[in-house]
Amino acid sequence: MIVSSRAERMAFAVFCVATSALAVHRAWPGRDTAKPDASQIRTAYLDGRMVAFELAPVPPGTRVKRVGPWQFGARVLYPTPRDRRQNLYVVAPGSEHRLPGYEAYDHNDIINHMPATDSPEEWDVYWAVVLDPALKQDFRSENELLLATQNEFHPGEDFRFEDIPAAEFLRDMVSVGSLDELEKYRRPSGNLPQVLIVPADFAVRASAHELENQPQAGDH
Repeated sequence: MIVSSRAERMAFAVFCVATSALAVHRAWPGRDTAKPDASQIRTAYLDGRMVAFELAPVPPGTRVKRVGPWQFGARVLYPTPRDRRQNLYVVAPGSEHRLPGYEAYDHNDIINHMPATDSPEEWDVYWAVVLDPALKQDFRSENELLLATQNEFHPGEDFRFEDIPAAEFLRDMVSVGSLDELEKYRRPSGNLPQVLIVPADFAVRASAHELENQPQAGDH
């Protein structure tokens, strides 16, 4: 294409920039494409019931921690787990937080403590990933998780990494992408835990309080 006048050259340049931006956006469909109001974490489970779980406001310009499309607010300093913090488990797969097109990041959030006030507290975050294909439980309490991580299953000779219910989550968030990389989590019996719980290497600030109305089955 031959562009003659200065105005035509400027218009052509704007067109090229817009076209390039659109191409980049389409090439990275998982980058910040979810609506902000849809990808906020607002609830979690505590001892089987759903409670409000509200992340502390993020200062302008601060990078947020994302789990797929889900926003987990700003990381706090010193992410190593500390005794004074409570626990937040991100359990995959789960039915609580789901977005179309991001099924690999479907998960439940579980906390182990109800704060005495509405002020934000710091929470250590743990990944809780279901490894056993036969385990169909939708986890909603810390006790359920701890019991499942004590239980074992024996992966047969035909067991493949893709058979893991949360295989893509395990690969993307825990950086475990093969059966060989799972070997270090085998028990002395040679079996694997039904649920693998590992530190997520970040912590968040959030408040929690009871919901006035508990959602009906299927509402969440």
